[in-house]
Amino acid sequence: MQLRFFELWVLKFISLLGGCLTCFYFQSQWGFNPVTAAALTGLIGSFIPDTKKIESAHIHATVYIGAFIAMGSKVVMAGFPQILFVSILGTTIYFFISPYIKGFGGRMGFVAFISSILGFALRNWL
Repeated sequence: MQLRFFELWVLKFISLLGGCLTCFYFQSQWGFNPVTAAALTGLIGSFIPDTKKIESAHIHATVYIGAFIAMGSKVVMAGFPQILFVSILGTTIYFFISPYIKGFGGRMGFVAFISSILGFALRNWL
């Protein structure tokens, strides 16, 4: 059974937000530096079972994108509303451009970078 459009977006959003919040938690509560927190988040995300539905939704990739987003100090310092906003942006950007950047290296970091910059700019602009 294939996921419908909105269900797929929500599933990706939840996994991206989970990766972002996990990395944020490791930094704020346990005092880990951003690289260690992101690596630990990626390690935890790799234990998500690898079913056909999970693989087709790119859940592991979105967890890594969330960890990359939370590595940015501007996003983490702004708190939960900024993390939520950037997660929505990152999920939407990844959702729509992932078919076009398939096969390119660094696409998860690229999406995290663009969504972080865009989220920070929109926050200051609005």
